[in-house]
Amino acid sequence: MNGLKSIKLMAISTLAGIGVLGIFVPAARAFDLICMGVIPAARLSFTVPHSPESGFMQQVEFRNVMTGAGVATSDHLTFDRNNEQGQGIFRGSVRGMADVVLIDMADFQPEPGSEISVGYDGQWGRGTCAPYDR
Repeated sequence: MNGLKSIKLMAISTLAGIGVLGIFVPAARAFDLICMGVIPAARLSFTVPHSPESGFMQQVEFRNVMTGAGVATSDHLTFDRNNEQGQGIFRGSVRGMADVVLIDMADFQPEPGSEISVGYDGQWGRGTCAPYDR
């Protein structure tokens, strides 16, 4: 009888341990991303970070495709609205003169491989997001 009690206690302890382990399993987390692409007509490359905390409300950095020299950095983008396809539209500018628009083409939360479309003063290009370690 004493052995049966030990087995029951051990079984309960084991099940309780599994339950406790289940509590501490981390949920899937949103990614920190860096999204990069090219605006061919303007001969510019662009880079914009995305974080779970602030999304795309970041600065976009533009560089000359040929030389890699920095050309401009936008102010922090702000969320404007969702378009007819439900894609988020973010807007900003470079020194209040050149319009900058970013369209988040992800279905939900951007992840590695998600695409964005970026406009700089009326010229458009596409970019792809990749994981980024802060």
